[in-house]
Amino acid sequence: MAAGVGLTGQELFPRFSDAEYARRYQSVRESMEKEGLEAIVICGGMGSPEVHYLVNYIAQSPCWLVFPREGEPTCFLHFYNHLPCTKQQAIIEDVRWYGRSPTETVAKELSDRGLASSRIGLVSLNTISYNHYMDLRRRLPEVEFCEFGPQFTRIRQVRSDEELAYLRRSGHLTDLACVALEEHLRPGMTEHDIRSLVYGAYLKYGGDPGIHFIATTNMTDSDRCLPWQRTTPRTIGVGSVVVTELTVSYWGYSTQIHRPFAIGREPIPIYRKLFEVALECYEKIRRICKPGTTSEEIVAATSVIEEAGFTTYDSVFHGERGKGPELGTQSSAHPLEPWTLVGNMVHVIQPNPTTRDHRAGLQLGAAVIVKPDGGEALHNYPFKFPVCGR
Repeated sequence: MAAGVGLTGQELFPRFSDAEYARRYQSVRESMEKEGLEAIVICGGMGSPEVHYLVNYIAQSPCWLVFPREGEPTCFLHFYNHLPCTKQQAIIEDVRWYGRSPTETVAKELSDRGLASSRIGLVSLNTISYNHYMDLRRRLPEVEFCEFGPQFTRIRQVRSDEELAYLRRSGHLTDLACVALEEHLRPGMTEHDIRSLVYGAYLKYGGDPGIHFIATTNMTDSDRCLPWQRTTPRTIGVGSVVVTELTVSYWGYSTQIHRPFAIGREPIPIYRKLFEVALECYEKIRRICKPGTTSEEIVAATSVIEEAGFTTYDSVFHGERGKGPELGTQSSAHPLEPWTLVGNMVHVIQPNPTTRDHRAGLQLGAAVIVKPDGGEALHNYPFKFPVCGR
């Protein structure tokens, strides 16, 4: 028999244990009961973490999930041809096509379940389109819709041991990307070539692309102080620096790493100082990534950047999808978002010291788990400034 033939969904795709899904369902349903909700409806887009959390489906197009407080969930897909693959991924049996209109189909499903006059939570009113929301209200005039996104997010933000194993796998894949850059960067490469090195490092190991932000500049005449969101045809040469911000996902779980790479020669003094300040800032924050630490304490720990005569452009600390919270230094544009760390949350520490004219800068960081004795890094690639292509 050919390899892979006859395998079930559980053998084809990663899947958490039954106990893990039972824990999630119980936590969500207890929160629903507290809010007086008979069901929640999740409007998911590409890669929706909320749908994935409950169904094990990594969405490749719009999808909707009806998740009742009692009974089995139903997932509705945008594309009919996605049904076979989704059914192999999903832990639930009821996966369907929503056909012409998602809101018409979801409203009918809620009515068929006897929930047409219930209190129903939406995840999330911040992302569902106005037209979809108004159409649901029109079709279900007796339903009381309310926001359930923040409650759902708070549940997801505290990671289980099984989730942390996936996050460590993601960290390993980002490490592979950094190793590939260190080993293969050389003068004459374009930023497009550099990004292709990143992709090639992890795809065969089951990783999914996240953000691959890259910028290059000459250290003696620098004009870029942080990774850019789009690569350019710029070519690196001896004396260039490559600054990176890399995310690789493993089955819906993502970590992020930031490392600089010198090309052909050692970093010049200003870049060596930027690196040392970034590493000191990272360590100051990592050491206080403990349950109970507040935003104010995190921002105070970044003061080493200003004390060294630098400022920042990017945030220094963030959670999932770059938010929850997004904190900068005292001199940055980022507001002081109130936040208190909880054990087993995962956050990214990413100091971005730059010269005050924003011409030179770099980024250095990693994703960490909030632990009682400080943040535990999810990556093993060293904090170093390697010289490549000599």
